Amino acid sequence: MNNEDVSLEIDSIKTIDHLGIIAGTFHKLGLAPIIDRALPKIGQHQLSSSQILLALILNGLGFTERRLYLFPEYCEHLDLERLIGPDITAKNLNESVIGRLLDRIYSYGPTKLFTDLVTQMFTVYKEGVQLCHVDTTNFSVHGEYGNESGDGCIKITKGHPKDKRWDLNRFALSMVVNQHGIPIFARAHDGNESDKEVLVQTILSMQESFTFDPDVIFMGDSALYTDKNINTLGPETRWISNVPATIKEMTELLKSDLRFSPTSDPRYSCCSVDSFYGGVPQKWVVVSSEEMKSREMKTFEKNLPIRFKTASKGLKQISKVRYACETDARNALLRYLNETPLVKLVDSQIKIKYTRENGKRGRPKEGETLIPQYLIIARVELAQDVVEKERQYLGRFILATNVLNLDSETVLNHYKGQMLVEKGFRFLKDKSFRVAEVYLKSEKRIEALCMVMVLCLMVYSYTEMLLRKRLKEEDETVLNQKKKPTSNPTLKWIFFKFREIKSYIISFNNALHSSIQNLDRELLKILRLLGPEYEKFYG
Repeated sequence: MNNEDVSLEIDSIKTIDHLGIIAGTFHKLGLAPIIDRALPKIGQHQLSSSQILLALILNGLGFTERRLYLFPEYCEHLDLERLIGPDITAKNLNESVIGRLLDRIYSYGPTKLFTDLVTQMFTVYKEGVQLCHVDTTNFSVHGEYGNESGDGCIKITKGHPKDKRWDLNRFALSMVVNQHGIPIFARAHDGNESDKEVLVQTILSMQESFTFDPDVIFMGDSALYTDKNINTLGPETRWISNVPATIKEMTELLKSDLRFSPTSDPRYSCCSVDSFYGGVPQKWVVVSSEEMKSREMKTFEKNLPIRFKTASKGLKQISKVRYACETDARNALLRYLNETPLVKLVDSQIKIKYTRENGKRGRPKEGETLIPQYLIIARVELAQDVVEKERQYLGRFILATNVLNLDSETVLNHYKGQMLVEKGFRFLKDKSFRVAEVYLKSEKRIEALCMVMVLCLMVYSYTEMLLRKRLKEEDETVLNQKKKPTSNPTLKWIFFKFREIKSYIISFNNALHSSIQNLDRELLKILRLLGPEYEKFYG
């Protein structure tokens, strides 16, 4: 063949980046058949429901500045045929197509669909569920909403804003993640629903949706710990919760002289006591945290002069009063000292001052009756022994559990995992995860979009868990941001490594061929560890 007979030119360059990894997890978990069975294709449009939902996940995990309503523009430079399916273009993914999918998700039931997908994930994910971390958050939204139809849809309204945006309406989201941070249950709620009620209802709803090993332990923050909630959960539900500072027994215990035992983590020491709060037999684990103590110490020292100034004002107030007898004055001083343990008396005296019976000023007349009045003259200073005691009690908190055979350190280690659900919420609210900035004007679509958001987190956290597991199994590492080897990378960093992967569409003798460029040895190793479901998107 002569060279002049060969026609080779680049037809187009499309973006793959890390999106092939996302698509790989979507297919590895077998989510497409479940979605299409729940939301069968209707009408004349080209795409199946699973393809549209995959496109939404690619958008949600694209870490781009694009908004949801700019979706076709986001997709324009992607290799959609490789990532989603043959003959798919950005025009197929317009606002109308996405809106109709969200409507259908709402009609089917967002929580029901997510539960179906989690059930499918469990057929692939073989790690089991030992711990369930439960929490709530809320999202601010712009615009006015007024769902008064009573149709069961969430009400977007004013509530307690965790982002301090009191000016905006909001909706709430409850979520449960397992010991690896993978979400396994989620539900949207009204913007003003009580955390205390939502947490316990989330646990009960999840127990209705799944059959777990009876040894599964549910973790919740202090909003879960009320006498009503722990009685509602009953003895069959195993739980660990932070005890709120509003409980009298808790505040008394925190200020007790306790004998702490060190844990394997030098930052913590523990001791335990039996409790019967709410009529439920349980163990209270008092934890002393060095890091928490260090943080609280800074605040304590900063506030100490302010507290002393406030205490001194109290002395000034009782010193202005004129008492009818010396006993009243001394009793007032004693009450002040008892109610203000932060200070101790330096010196004091009761001074007598006489006033005219008619209350007038000036020299009294001869023989005029004078009334004795008693004034407190006193000085106080900080009670250093009390201050030192307060310093000693800093950095303490209490965990409660009805699993009586758990040792204190295990209770603490289990509860530390609560940061996984908090980490998930931070992920959903990250400014690079733009799908969380909701501008849709329909409560139903927002409720459906909540499911999409949590599904994105499920795909992300499963992939991160899988890669870390495979790295450890193969005794392999990748380079972290500091060019040091690690077997525990964040998936976001792995995504960053794939940021220059392009798909070149090449015209060769009037036929189109696709070629992946910029894959180096480390990226190929990552794909090999993840498996063939991922490699095929970069082949």
